[in-house]
Amino acid sequence: MGGVSERHVQAIWYDAAFRPRRLYTRRGSEVTVVSPGEWNLGAGPDFLGAVIEIGHERRRVVGDVEIHLCPSDWDIHGHGSDPKYRNVIAHVTWRCGPVPATLPPGAVSIWLGRFMSEDASFSPDQIDLSAYPYARLPLDERPCRQRLADDPDFAHEVLASAGRRRLHMKARRICGRLCEGAAGRRQVFYEEVMTALGYSRNASQFRRIAERVPIGNLLREPDIAKEALLVAGGFENWERMGLRPCNQPERRLADAATVFTATPTMELADASDFSPKSCRDMVSAMCGEQRQKGCTGGELIARCMGRGRAAAVLANVVVPYAMAEERMTEPPEWLPPEDVSQPVRLTAFRLFGRDHNPVAVYAGNGLLIQGLLQIHRDYCQRYHPDCGECSCVA
Repeated sequence: MGGVSERHVQAIWYDAAFRPRRLYTRRGSEVTVVSPGEWNLGAGPDFLGAVIEIGHERRRVVGDVEIHLCPSDWDIHGHGSDPKYRNVIAHVTWRCGPVPATLPPGAVSIWLGRFMSEDASFSPDQIDLSAYPYARLPLDERPCRQRLADDPDFAHEVLASAGRRRLHMKARRICGRLCEGAAGRRQVFYEEVMTALGYSRNASQFRRIAERVPIGNLLREPDIAKEALLVAGGFENWERMGLRPCNQPERRLADAATVFTATPTMELADASDFSPKSCRDMVSAMCGEQRQKGCTGGELIARCMGRGRAAAVLANVVVPYAMAEERMTEPPEWLPPEDVSQPVRLTAFRLFGRDHNPVAVYAGNGLLIQGLLQIHRDYCQRYHPDCGECSCVA
């Protein structure tokens, strides 16, 4: 069957409307797909947290799934030696071939193309690739959707409560770091901001760089701040797969140098006013959207951080840092909205259905986005797809 790409195979695995009801491993054991997993748009396996049942005893296994056209692609791409793939439980391929010897212990190999070729009515042209992964979700509504969709006030409070819990947890962690006393309060703040600038993919690498190049060094020699961070970054192993050019680590480190030496970001370690106007002003300040000292003609410092990322830094660092130092006791009821990530979008689809309006429900308030992230962590990752024991909205 021609015209099949790897993305076609991903869509078939993900969508029960296309995926065969009965699958078998290359060794003949029946496989039941309880959940295909979360479609991963970042580095690592194609699907995370899949649930399958193997054999007549229906042994349930939870882990990741990697999709390829050919079994040999597993070794060609170096997955056998990559720790990100050690939790793979199923290697799903379109074509037949020798099972890679470097698959993780217990992982099964599934020749999906065999089962699709047996369906004379199937054509890859039936698959609208642009609809994945967000437009296609399980056809049955999640229990939380039934409770939340018709009660917007209750839905708002569920998200806000989860957002407050998330920020309190971050504040307790930062408070612990401050109490340790190993680093000064400004260094702790700087390390937390650097971690946020690394995004989830390279957060630990950015934190280590902040430890090697302390904030005092950057502020004493701002002219070589960029070079200092880039040199320190040369010792790190970076996650690069799927990153846009503007998010490559070298670009982010160069921008970080500007954030700390040419914007008032470090002054936010002392922030105490978190009114909506002040929050907007802090986001603008971190972006570099203020007049350069001594400049004329209304010129602005070039934006060194997108507003979505700056809003994430405000929510994940500035607010919990102020709470840790007891300059505020509760998070603000409104925060500037950060970028809507994959976990946020998928969790919102499960809670509110595929036809909900993000702007009306959560996309205009960063506290509610934080709430979706916390619900994703506390509930969706643990209970989806069964949902039967989930107490999110009980």
